[in-house]
Amino acid sequence: MARREDYLTPETLAAADEVDQMLANMTPTASYQEPVPSVHVNDAIDDPLPAPTFIDLFQVMADASDPSTLPPVLIEGALHKGCKMILSGSSKAGKTLGLMHLGIAAANGIPWMGHAINRQCKVVYLDFELKPRLAKERIKEIINSQGNEYFPTKNFMYCGLRGQKRSLEDLALHIQAIKDFEPDIVIVDPFYKLGGDYDENDAGSVGLVLDKMESFSERLDCAFVYAHHFSKGNKAETDHIDRASGSGVFARDPDAILTLTPHEEDYHLVLEATLRNFSTPEKKVIEFSWPNFIHKPDLEPNLRKAGQASESKKINENLAQRLLELLEKGSIMGLNNMRLKLQGVTNNDITKERMQSILRILRGKINVLDRGKGKETIYSTKS
Repeated sequence: MARREDYLTPETLAAADEVDQMLANMTPTASYQEPVPSVHVNDAIDDPLPAPTFIDLFQVMADASDPSTLPPVLIEGALHKGCKMILSGSSKAGKTLGLMHLGIAAANGIPWMGHAINRQCKVVYLDFELKPRLAKERIKEIINSQGNEYFPTKNFMYCGLRGQKRSLEDLALHIQAIKDFEPDIVIVDPFYKLGGDYDENDAGSVGLVLDKMESFSERLDCAFVYAHHFSKGNKAETDHIDRASGSGVFARDPDAILTLTPHEEDYHLVLEATLRNFSTPEKKVIEFSWPNFIHKPDLEPNLRKAGQASESKKINENLAQRLLELLEKGSIMGLNNMRLKLQGVTNNDITKERMQSILRILRGKINVLDRGKGKETIYSTKS
């Protein structure tokens, strides 16, 4: 076994002496410290956005005292420019038609579902739902429908995207490229087509898409409006902000939450709103009379209860049969006169709304002779 003395040869001792002499002639060094770089806080944060602005309470009060700094109100009592709005409803409740009306009404500066539009807005409608040719037919029908005050305008831009997968970032670039057109409102129909492979029940997944919508809205300085569907089942006993299918993020994220829920009268809907920046408005009753939505301020906003639809349908079908029997005895002049006659022979309280439902059931079975303005319409059976 080797011992330490075996390594202490004259040669190794001489080498050790040489190292000692070299170290003795060197200047002592300071103890080592990790260098601390001097940088500005904004250089140290990995943030692609401009540095955030911090203001004191005096500046907050000064800004709040200047009404000119407020974003414009686009939908009176409901939506500012730059904010997000969701319109949700049951399947086939008319959400797409309702958003088309919103886009055309906003472009014309005309009220929508009982809400005033404060100015003629520039609108982009991104349609992931309908085949473009059929959408154009529907828009034409809305504009030409009797009773509407809409007219064609360059304020409304339609984009058919059915079957296409587009990111919000790309769509923002394409919208910015439209010459001389800075939108006030961008409408997307429906939300689930824009979300791609997201899971509507996963808060993180939904939140990610909504964050992109918010970035889109901020980038274009526009209101962002989208449609979503209700979960299954009767919604009369569910708070209206919780009727949308999927994650509760849908009830927390938008600045304006609007819902269309079946009214107790057939072909009528209750429009409810919960708003972040406005007080809660009164519920509104909207009649759905293809292709229009008509505000009915005289009706109570009573939601349809479970099973009420089938019961109401049976009553209306029986009344329609009784009306047909009346018309077989002879034609009747005037809608109100016909309603009162039917009410008299059936002992039923028949509202004007119920009468319209009865006429829908009899469509194709009776003749309706419109004699023009100021003259009573004549109703008779088809020969």
